[in-house]
Amino acid sequence: IMKKILFLLTTLFFIGCQQPSDSIAVVKTDDDKTQAIQKLLQNYLAYGTDAYDANYDQSIISEDLAGNNSIPGFEVNAESFLETDSQHHSLFDNIKMSLPGDEAGWGGLHTNYYDDFGIWTHYWGTWSATGRHTGNEVSQFIHLNWGWSEEGQIVYHNIHVDGKDIWAEANAAEEAAKK
Repeated sequence: IMKKILFLLTTLFFIGCQQPSDSIAVVKTDDDKTQAIQKLLQNYLAYGTDAYDANYDQSIISEDLAGNNSIPGFEVNAESFLETDSQHHSLFDNIKMSLPGDEAGWGGLHTNYYDDFGIWTHYWGTWSATGRHTGNEVSQFIHLNWGWSEEGQIVYHNIHVDGKDIWAEANAAEEAAKK
C-alpha cells in the first residue's frame, strides 16, 4: 500500500509541476535555496556531534528575521532561530526528522518561486524524539516555511507544530532544575 501511495503522490507531484500559462509559481526541489534548507535541517539533527556547524545558520538568516509560531509563547526572531538547535537538544534525545532522500521515512522539501509573493521554501514531515526529562517518546507531523529576501537570506519563518510535547518537556526541565 505504501508503494501505491508513493506512486500516487509522485504522479500528483509531476502533474502539479506542469506549469500552465496561468501559473503563479515555479516549484523547484534541486535549487540552492532548497539545498540550503536541507543542509540547515541536517545540521539541526547533527547538533552535539562533530558534523554540526555552529556557524551555518548564521550565514543564511537575516538579523531582521520575523515569523509566526503555532506554539503560544514562542517568538520567532533571529535570536530564537539560532537557539533552536541547542534548546531542542537540551530537551530531547534521539531527534529525527523525515527528510527527502532519507531511507527512514518521507518528507517534502521544495522552494516555490512565486510571481507575486516572493520565494518560499516549504518543509513537511515527521519529527520525533525522546524527552530527556519525561522519557516520553513523541512523534508529530510538522510544517515549516522559510521566506527569502532578494539578497538570499531567510527573512521570515513560519512554524506549524503541535507544541504540547515541547511544553511538557520544558515544564519537566523547569521542575527538575528546582530540585
